[in-house]
Amino acid sequence: MKNKESAYCEINDHGRLLSANKRFCRLFGYKEEQVEWHYIRDVFRYEQDWITFIQKATAKASHFIVRLKNRKGRSFLASISREAFELNGKTIYQNTFQKLSDALENDNEETFMVEEPLYETVRTIAL
Repeated sequence: MKNKESAYCEINDHGRLLSANKRFCRLFGYKEEQVEWHYIRDVFRYEQDWITFIQKATAKASHFIVRLKNRKGRSFLASISREAFELNGKTIYQNTFQKLSDALENDNEETFMVEEPLYETVRTIAL
């Protein structure tokens, strides 16, 4: 079975698209030169999924199962894996998208998420 390249994009902490690969552009219907003019919010089918995604922006790594949409309005179930890193004092989020099979979809789907803290918690030891 041929392994497909995953759709990939980077966003800033405001949700603005900074860059994306060709697979992302094909999946969502963008031209590569249009990517930097859009926000990641544009690909979420449901407002609540977007809210959950952005509220968890303080996570170092997260995984979501959500319904997304392309520019023509066609929606599909997808997996998003997100990792964060610091670049010149700013947080950049790397997002990898995988379209899920229709066989996995159902009418009662819920957003699924796993996260790790972005910043290390300070541990103190009382002596």
